Amino acid sequence: MKIRVTYLTVFMLNILVSSVYATTFTLLTEELPPYSIRGNGSGTGASIDIVSQLFERAGFDYEIIIVPWKRAMRMSLSDANTCIFPMQRNQEREATYHWISPILITQTGFYTRKDSPHKLVTIDDAKGLIIGTYNGSAVAEYLTSWGYDVRITPRDAPNIHKLMKNRIDVWAADTLSAKYLADKHKITNMKEQLVYFSTLRALACNTKVAEIKVNKLRQELKLMYTDGTIEAIISKYK
Repeated sequence: MKIRVTYLTVFMLNILVSSVYATTFTLLTEELPPYSIRGNGSGTGASIDIVSQLFERAGFDYEIIIVPWKRAMRMSLSDANTCIFPMQRNQEREATYHWISPILITQTGFYTRKDSPHKLVTIDDAKGLIIGTYNGSAVAEYLTSWGYDVRITPRDAPNIHKLMKNRIDVWAADTLSAKYLADKHKITNMKEQLVYFSTLRALACNTKVAEIKVNKLRQELKLMYTDGTIEAIISKYK
């Protein structure tokens, strides 16, 4: 009888584990070149490539959807088996998600036109200037909380054009995104004045995601750093 109970327990455990792993994840991101770029299927970009590789190595089914950031945040908080990336990790958001981190470590800088009269040596030098950034950005939250004049767009890409047209004085932008967009639009009248903010960007999953899945993703992410996968993916977009 004991042997039968043991076999039955193992059988039921296998069913439970299989059902946990069989779930399809919904992975939400915004259009943020070069981290996520619209294209055929689920798109491409540094963060999409990293997250796709992560879930394939973990053996989880997934679907990547590019939507506006605010919508992605709402869905990730309300829908089980849903994650958002690349989420900027900060203290205010810490308790609201399961974190698989970091999938990226990024930097933010202040950018102006080359002919700008403003010299930005410290972050305080941007006080009183009109700063452009995008909806849902942790940088926007940070600057606004400290009384900076921040103008927000739904996506970050239009800010480079606003800067060139003198509709903003400063663009607070991710350094890799700024270079990518300047090259793409052949903009040469822009300069990086100050890099002032480093951010851990994570895969942030709804708190209803099973702990066994979260741990598996964390383990696979560590291996991706160890074996050079992360570095190889990011180098393609520099």
